[in-house]
Amino acid sequence: MKPYSTDFRQKILETKQKTGESIQETAELSSVSYSFVQKLLKRYEEERTVEPFASRRRSAGQAKAINRSELEKLVFEDNDATLQQLCIRLEEKTGVKISVPTMCRLLQKLELNRKKKTLHALRVRK
Repeated sequence: MKPYSTDFRQKILETKQKTGESIQETAELSSVSYSFVQKLLKRYEEERTVEPFASRRRSAGQAKAINRSELEKLVFEDNDATLQQLCIRLEEKTGVKISVPTMCRLLQKLELNRKKKTLHALRVRK
């Protein structure tokens, strides 16, 4: 769902200030929820802006910044490393910090397998 426009937000704020109505009355008059008006007023008081918040999904941009060859090199250097260890090593080498679930999704997307074939698996196939 797209955020409300800045103009609309500004009109709600001006209406509230001019009329002195309650938050509930302002919300009903503008056809928005009570909580939206409440958060809008709080944000304006604290930050003096009615602009919508920036996108909350930040890791996607960081994940795109990761070089595939760097990630492959990390996985091939230590195939038994846990996802947490790979995240730490990636941050040390590139300065890009990502979460464990993001690392998991990247490895799946790039089809990089971290698991070694065990000796048992080789014996069963023979």
